[in-house]
Amino acid sequence: MLCVNAGDGTPEQAAKWVEYCNGDAEETEMGTLRAKNGHPEPYNVEHWEIGNELYGKWQVNWTTKDGYVDRYDQFRSAMKTVDSSIKLKAIGDLRGEQWDDWNDHLLTEAGDSVRTLTQHILAGGAVDEETNPDELFHAFMGFSEQIGERFKILREQMRDAGIENPRLAITELQLFATFTGDDDADGLLSADTMPTPQTISEALYDATIIHECIRTGDFVEMMTHSASVNHGGGIQKEREQVWADPCYYGHTMGIPMWGGTPVGVELECATISTEHTFREIEPVDDTPTLDVMAVLSSDEASLILMVVNRTSGQDPISLSIDAGAFNASSEVKRMTLSAETMHGANSREHPERITPESSTVEIDDETTVMISPYSLTRLTFERDE
Repeated sequence: MLCVNAGDGTPEQAAKWVEYCNGDAEETEMGTLRAKNGHPEPYNVEHWEIGNELYGKWQVNWTTKDGYVDRYDQFRSAMKTVDSSIKLKAIGDLRGEQWDDWNDHLLTEAGDSVRTLTQHILAGGAVDEETNPDELFHAFMGFSEQIGERFKILREQMRDAGIENPRLAITELQLFATFTGDDDADGLLSADTMPTPQTISEALYDATIIHECIRTGDFVEMMTHSASVNHGGGIQKEREQVWADPCYYGHTMGIPMWGGTPVGVELECATISTEHTFREIEPVDDTPTLDVMAVLSSDEASLILMVVNRTSGQDPISLSIDAGAFNASSEVKRMTLSAETMHGANSREHPERITPESSTVEIDDETTVMISPYSLTRLTFERDE
């Protein structure tokens, strides 16, 4: 996916980008330039986002809801003229009730030409030394359920606007709390002890959002973590040394689920709740302490469970698992990504402090595993033929 500049860029420039990426090397001007630059075959970029957060005054040449409808129409027309097969994404917003009119207006005025809305999930806001760290962590861990409810509402809004098969694309995602207090104060929280994109908390947060996306069926068509290197968690580089953040490993742990079929989960466990609002995150009310996603692998040979422990400052949770109708072998493969604290992270001095650890669990009629705090666990049941 590419995002075109719909701030101080023009529809004509965006159309040239489409032609450069997808145009014929002999029959189009920009395709010829691409070939001259060493890539004769088209890149065939399918997904294109029209602008980035243009509702916000922090963006170059931001605009109003009316202005964006006009820009979207102009960019869409120019880009589709070059390649009618591309799938365009319009800027949407899920940050709160005060922003609902952006989505409503866009869908009312341009709904028949919209296929996909984009969303940036960057929640958290300002925190300080008086912020309870457990409360903040639990707020992040429970936010996925609130996002899921907003997804349902948005999907119906899009259907009501005449979009037959509405889609959502999450084009930015990361923890977004900012420490604004006195870092020298002997308080409850500091910049070094809070959940940030470089910590284990990001890996767990991302997993809960991914699980919620899966639960929407085909509504969420893509999710992009923000970003890849140095900003937002992922891969870090400092003084010629490169290392991975925990969220990088969290993403890789989910790869075996790709192409599989989600299956139902019946979960009985305790819950967590919070009292405070953290900008977009409303108080969490009786959210399960575990977030469990189960997927039957594409070859139907494995049942894969991803388990997030949402609790902070508590003991490990004993989880008993019944694989149901899946005839599992007597051994379960276990992979765990965990840390001792919510702010556990890798560093230049300790680049592999937090990495996945693998083991096996022997089972009989029922499997019992201990799920540590601040952990993401993958359990793989192999079919017993």
